[in-house]
Amino acid sequence: MNTLPLFFNLQNRSVLIIGGGDVAIRKATLIKSAGASITVIAKNIHDELKVLLKDDNHTLIVKSYDKDDLNADFAFCIVATDDNELNRQIYYDCKVLNLAVNVVDTPELCDFIFPAIVDRAPIMVSISSNGNSPVLARLIRAKIESVLPSNIGKLAQVAGQFRDVIKERLPNVNARRKFWEKIFGDNLNGIGVFSHSQNINFDELQNQLINFEKSNHNQGEVYIVGAGAGSPDLLTFRALRLMQQADVVLYDALVSDEIVQLCRRDSDKIFVGKKRSCHAKSQDEINQMLVDLAKQGKRVLRLKGGDPFIFGRGGEEMQACQMASIPYQIVCGITASLAGASGAGIPLTHRGVATSVRFLTGCYQADKNFNGLKSTYQADETLVFYMGLHALEKVVASLINDLPSDMPVAIISHASLPNQKVLIGNLSNIVEKQAVANLPAPAIIIVGKVVTLSQR
Repeated sequence: MNTLPLFFNLQNRSVLIIGGGDVAIRKATLIKSAGASITVIAKNIHDELKVLLKDDNHTLIVKSYDKDDLNADFAFCIVATDDNELNRQIYYDCKVLNLAVNVVDTPELCDFIFPAIVDRAPIMVSISSNGNSPVLARLIRAKIESVLPSNIGKLAQVAGQFRDVIKERLPNVNARRKFWEKIFGDNLNGIGVFSHSQNINFDELQNQLINFEKSNHNQGEVYIVGAGAGSPDLLTFRALRLMQQADVVLYDALVSDEIVQLCRRDSDKIFVGKKRSCHAKSQDEINQMLVDLAKQGKRVLRLKGGDPFIFGRGGEEMQACQMASIPYQIVCGITASLAGASGAGIPLTHRGVATSVRFLTGCYQADKNFNGLKSTYQADETLVFYMGLHALEKVVASLINDLPSDMPVAIISHASLPNQKVLIGNLSNIVEKQAVANLPAPAIIIVGKVVTLSQR
């Protein structure tokens, strides 16, 4: 973190702006909206700036800058002249007085930076590139503006006035957190009672509180969530929302650190990853942990690589919740075959080439070896093998008796990540090629004519 983001209370504080042109107008407009008293010093002051600061709370001084104009009573100083030498001199004069200064568009002469702002007062969002790319910061602001409800500030304001009522009716801090997460979460996701209304009032919040009190809010819950193939960009909005509200996170080996860090900061994070021949926790132990933690009233996130229901054993965890009468939610994830194939430019289905896809695994229960497809291969289908890289020779051996030796094969390692690698061959040479390339796990194997369509 290059700079510390702070929100400055400027009510009844004085701010000095040196310069009277377009840049000064932009800064004065922003600072005035925060309630500051503004002093402008410039040889020429734009008429628009005069109109903006016409009331008695502000001071306009038409003169050249002098270092005696500075004093420590100002909260900070904005320098917005078109004279670079003068700007630098003002910067050093401010440093002598230990007065915070911002020389506009000159990052090396700034003690602080003006961020791009999303204003839903009292909700404020600021975005900064630390002076490296203001345009990018503004584009990010526009992205946030497009998804943030226009009434979120009004909801926050009414909620602030309702806090004492909530504290009295819900003395338990966890219950209060769950109530507000329900209210705010539903509104942010467009499914709450306030989602499309500006008429936010005490009466409706009171109704929501009564409904919450009637519910079993001390009951824990399990979220079985697919984290996708690896890239954080492939998370669903629903997955991210549940990651932000879970009390405990049980995460797999294939879930990246970047994704784990997106979970609620104060949540308990427990690694329960399983790799071939190396299990931090058995599946039965994981199932029991989900049940036990939920019975303690916790919201438990089971964060799994890929999709929970595609060779992810999410079904077993769901059944454990069902048997223990634990409420649960299932959130799908973008599985590795979809992410990897897309990144490699391999359509799993393609008109005239492949009309179906079959997902298979190179691993079986009870340490059984891979023993083939167990059914007839169709010429117009694509085969996708998960967890088969260690058994590549066995997979190829099971196929080559029934398929042409020149049937295309692709191995995709680290699907969707920046280090994704793709190895293309056919049934007759893919084992030899992999021995040379040595692509690492996790990887998927795609067999079928669609491989020939891959991007080169």
